[in-house]
Amino acid sequence: MRPARLASLVTAGALIAALAVPATTAAADDAMIRVLHGSPDTPSVDVFANDGKVDALSGLVFGDLTSYVAIPAGTYSIKVCATADNTVCPIGPIDLPFAAGERYTIAASDLLSSIDANVFTDGSAMAGKAKVRVVHLSADTPAVDVLTEDGAATVVDNLAYPSETGYLELDPATYDLKVCANADNTVCPLNLDPLPLDGATAYTVFAIGALDPGEGAAALTAVVGVDDMLAPATDSIAPAVGTSNGATGWTGILAMGLAGLLAMAGTLRLVGRRSRR
Repeated sequence: MRPARLASLVTAGALIAALAVPATTAAADDAMIRVLHGSPDTPSVDVFANDGKVDALSGLVFGDLTSYVAIPAGTYSIKVCATADNTVCPIGPIDLPFAAGERYTIAASDLLSSIDANVFTDGSAMAGKAKVRVVHLSADTPAVDVLTEDGAATVVDNLAYPSETGYLELDPATYDLKVCANADNTVCPLNLDPLPLDGATAYTVFAIGALDPGEGAAALTAVVGVDDMLAPATDSIAPAVGTSNGATGWTGILAMGLAGLLAMAGTLRLVGRRSRR
């Protein structure tokens, strides 16, 4: 850890600059992190690292996926606090290691009363192919399959909360996909079409929200993030790395629900996984 350099990063100007550049321009000894707000009944939240608020990772409401922010590799004390009252922090502080040259997504999931923090290591792009990973972050949704719209092919089989798939290598194209209950695939609560995927780009589809939302919670939806892209991408026009707070369009929220994050303490379960490259 290098707390002195982290202190300089928590200024607004430094973080805005970090958001503006792709992950490929980060220094060799930097890690890249982004944050997903996927807790369906929690209000707006701020993210703190080593007790300093990270402005570019703060003010998040349900469905927000930030762009990547470069930080020096090391172990940081991370906590997530209510924007309205930064003394209420249902997640953390927890010590998280971030390795040089890696990209990470920190994702909040489940209801506020049992909120989880999930840490995923994000993968790299591949020339000529679209790489796609699916992450199941809807706590009350059973294991699912991801199928083509016509049901002719199963893209992902029996994916349970809070698991991720490895990266699938697909030809660049627009795909019509649906997420279905894996028992018989007749119940399909989430439609992902149309989903345009560029070559030389790696993506993650995050399924978040509640299958049975109840009062004050957001319904099941999906957020698509750009994890990495090769530069220059000669076979397609690739979007910017990551998605900004409140972004719309297919790289943002595909079906936005309402709600936000954090007002009281919850139970933390840290799930760390590394994806196949």
